[in-house]
Amino acid sequence: MTDSAAGVEMLDIFDDMGRHVGVKPRDQVHLAGDWHRVFHCQITTVRDGVPSLILQRRSQLKAAFPGLLDLSAAGHLAAGELPVDGVRELEEELGVVADPNDLVLLGERRLVDDSGEGQLNKELTSVFILRDDRPLDGYVLQTSEVDAVFDAPISGLLQLFAGDLDTIELSGVQHAGSPDAYPVSISANLEDFVPGDSYWVNLFVMCERFLNGEQPLAI
Repeated sequence: MTDSAAGVEMLDIFDDMGRHVGVKPRDQVHLAGDWHRVFHCQITTVRDGVPSLILQRRSQLKAAFPGLLDLSAAGHLAAGELPVDGVRELEEELGVVADPNDLVLLGERRLVDDSGEGQLNKELTSVFILRDDRPLDGYVLQTSEVDAVFDAPISGLLQLFAGDLDTIELSGVQHAGSPDAYPVSISANLEDFVPGDSYWVNLFVMCERFLNGEQPLAI
C-alpha cells in the first residue's frame, strides 16, 4: 500500500511473535528495526541437463549490497498484501509474468541484517521457487535494480559454499532485454554474494530437490 497523498510506501509491521501490530512508512520501519514482510523468489531451470539457478547481480545504484549476486527477485510486501502478491517483483525486476499458482512456497524464514543500508533490517521472508526455462536474453531487466542475470549450476554453487572451490565461473547477460545487452562471464567467489551462507546453502539444496522432483521442500 502507498499513501497516495504523500507517495510513501507503507508496510505492515509485526512483533517478535509474528503478530500484526500496525502499519508504518518503509523508512521508519527500517529505522525502528520493526519486523516486516518480504518476498523472495528463486528461479530454477535446467541447462543442457544441468540443474541451475538464475542469479541476478544487483545494480550499482542500490543502497544495499550494490553489485553483489543475489537470488532472482525480491522485494518488500506493501501493507495489506499477501506473500504471493510479491509475484509482481518478478515482472518488475526481470520481465517475468508468472502465474501465482506456479510459485512453490518453501516457507517463511526470519532474516536479520544490519550491514546493508546502515539500519537494522528484520524481515519475515516468504521464500518461493519458480521454474522458468527461458534463455537469459529472454529476461527484461529493471536496470535501476538489476544489472545482469547469470546461469549458475547448483552443483558448483554447493561446492563453492562448502569451500571445495575458491571461485565459480558464471555466464550471463548484462542489461538483458535492452538494446545494449551483451554477454558477460565472471569468476565469482563467496564475497561476490549477498551475505547469508546458511540461507544460500539451504536454498540451493531445496532448488535441486525441486528440480529432481523430490519432497519435502522447506526453508
